[in-house]
Amino acid sequence: REVEKIRKGPWRLEEDRRLSSYVALHGKGRWDFVAKATGLNRSGKSCRLRWVNYLSPDLKTTDFTEEEERFIIELHASLGN
Repeated sequence: REVEKIRKGPWRLEEDRRLSSYVALHGKGRWDFVAKATGLNRSGKSCRLRWVNYLSPDLKTTDFTEEEERFIIELHASLGN
């Protein structure tokens, strides 16, 4: 039985499209199954991380607001690193 190699390295645009399309149709779930169902030669963990950190529409990509920045500074002053 031939074992397919898990792809490592940078994601290609086509891989992003396949992952995004699958999640849009079927939702998030068992990422190991998502990796197999999409035909991506990626691990489930890799698919989950790609979704959470780069592709999710819930991802905030704008700068912190002044209020958020003030809140972070206050928390840092009271809690430290």
